[in-house]
Amino acid sequence: MNFELTEEQQQIKMSVREFAESEILPHVMEWDETQHFPIELRPKLAELGLLG
Repeated sequence: MNFELTEEQQQIKMSVREFAESEILPHVMEWDETQHFPIELRPKLAELGLLG
C-alpha cells in the first residue's frame, strides 16, 4: 500500500501552507486572544477551493 501523497495532494498541501503562512500566521495570536476569525478571508479560501 502506498501512503505517499500524490502530486496533486502535494500541490494542495503547499498552497494551504503558503496561504496559512502569509494570511493567518501573522495574525493568529491576536485572533486567538479576541476569539475572532475574519470573514474577509472566506473569498481567499474559496479561491483555493477550501470551502465546501
